[in-house]
Amino acid sequence: VLSFLLREADPRARRLREAFVFKLVPCLNPDGVADGHYRADTRGLNLNRVYLDSSLEAHPSVHGVAEVIKQLHGRGELHLYVDLHAHANKRGCFLFGNALPSAQQVENVLYAKLVALNSRWVDFNGCDFSARNMSRKDRRDGKSKEGSGRVGVFTMTGLTHVYTLECSYNK
Repeated sequence: VLSFLLREADPRARRLREAFVFKLVPCLNPDGVADGHYRADTRGLNLNRVYLDSSLEAHPSVHGVAEVIKQLHGRGELHLYVDLHAHANKRGCFLFGNALPSAQQVENVLYAKLVALNSRWVDFNGCDFSARNMSRKDRRDGKSKEGSGRVGVFTMTGLTHVYTLECSYNK
């Protein structure tokens, strides 16, 4: 994403930079990743389940991001949120979106379709916009997706375009 946005010679990247301000957040759990965790910090806490109830003391990285999201949304400056994740089980790349009221859902799914049409790596048929995928409990820790970045940001803001982009790291 970053290398694309910074391409000086690409007219698409240039136009995007002219039209939008991008806020890119690096990995929120580098300590956990260094210990071999995917989503957890060094204490084993799944940081992608605490967006709605994060605290500065227990989850400082997520808490900071949530506060910035609230500020941007409050100023009318947040229009799209995409949480980037690696995926071990499903092949290829796909989007998870939220289940929204019908008029919003058309716009929600249309964005994913446009992404798939413009990227050879994104499989639209692998995308999921179900209510079940907004509340399903994780098999590993029993925590609900309601506290994930995608669902949490939607709950905080009501934005239509809130997604998780998952890409397989397996061949």
